[in-house]
Amino acid sequence: MLREDYETKFTTLNQLFEIGTPNKNGRLRLREIDIKSLKTDQLYPHRQVIRFNSTFVEVMDSWEFIRGRATALVLPMWAVLTLGMFVCSYGIYKVVLAHEYLIAVGLGVFILGILYLIYSNYQMAKYDLFGYTHYPIRFNRKTQKVYAFSPQQQKMIELNWRDLRFSAVKEGDDIELRASLVNADNIVEEEIIFPFLAPRYQPELVDQHLAFFKAYMQGDDLKRIDAAIPEFFDIYNRKESFKETFERVYMVNGIVERVQQKRPKERYMLSVSLNIIFWLPTLFLRRLGLLFSTIPEWPTHIEKECRIERNDTYDSTNKQRHLAPLKFSWAQILVIFLSGLILFSLAIVFFIGLAYLSWNYR
Repeated sequence: MLREDYETKFTTLNQLFEIGTPNKNGRLRLREIDIKSLKTDQLYPHRQVIRFNSTFVEVMDSWEFIRGRATALVLPMWAVLTLGMFVCSYGIYKVVLAHEYLIAVGLGVFILGILYLIYSNYQMAKYDLFGYTHYPIRFNRKTQKVYAFSPQQQKMIELNWRDLRFSAVKEGDDIELRASLVNADNIVEEEIIFPFLAPRYQPELVDQHLAFFKAYMQGDDLKRIDAAIPEFFDIYNRKESFKETFERVYMVNGIVERVQQKRPKERYMLSVSLNIIFWLPTLFLRRLGLLFSTIPEWPTHIEKECRIERNDTYDSTNKQRHLAPLKFSWAQILVIFLSGLILFSLAIVFFIGLAYLSWNYR
């Protein structure tokens, strides 16, 4: 799934494929990566591989790094709008008893406006809360095709690997890797965002991430590629467990875990403590989304094209390849708990103070 599916705004489709110049939507391609000259001596799949075999590799989507944001915005809005709707409904009841029918009509129109806002917020959060648990991307080594979900366009994206152009694109303070189908007029017709989001201080990871897929798709040694995969996040046909959710949220929000393929020996507790106000709510929102979401299913014709050979040596199905368990000492748990308690208390005090000032200086 494209991150822009999730944000319901496509910033590069039907735009010129330009390097170094922001397009009219402000999206900036930092550089194009020449797939032919790209070296594959360093492979960086990160911790994004779901399934691996001689026919295809299936990975997570770029949505994982931002999942929960829309829900975080929508749930408070829904709460306020629902309260407003009940207040207006009660107002209609009172003014009808007082025979003030014109005011009742006005309140009725206001309720329709609230319902529209509830629906528009639903449009923003429907993939977070009521879509698929994840939107995988699949690279077929034999057919040389790439498959991805695009729910906003209500279609499956199917692209030929050899037709794609690759670029590093600025995404906030990070860099993402995009594969673009560009026509003869240099216009982007279709695009896929790769799963890993690299920090700007390590731009080389973008090239190493693409090198993994080049090595797989262009006939490199499967044994070497398999050895480069640190773990299989095998959630094919199932929902992730709470433990897996915790580890993924921690990975996305941890400054060290986010870029390393192995469990770091040292944990930066200052970063963990300061970010707890963000990643604990994200943990709740991701679990909430999983509760209402369904497991993705590939179309039948894609599954046929991706049929795995019997006795495939490299088939990762049922292989248990995981990093060492994420563990905290009691001292670290205490630090995290106290940090969370202090930060959430400060947030509550801030909002109470804001409400108090708003009430007294209205």
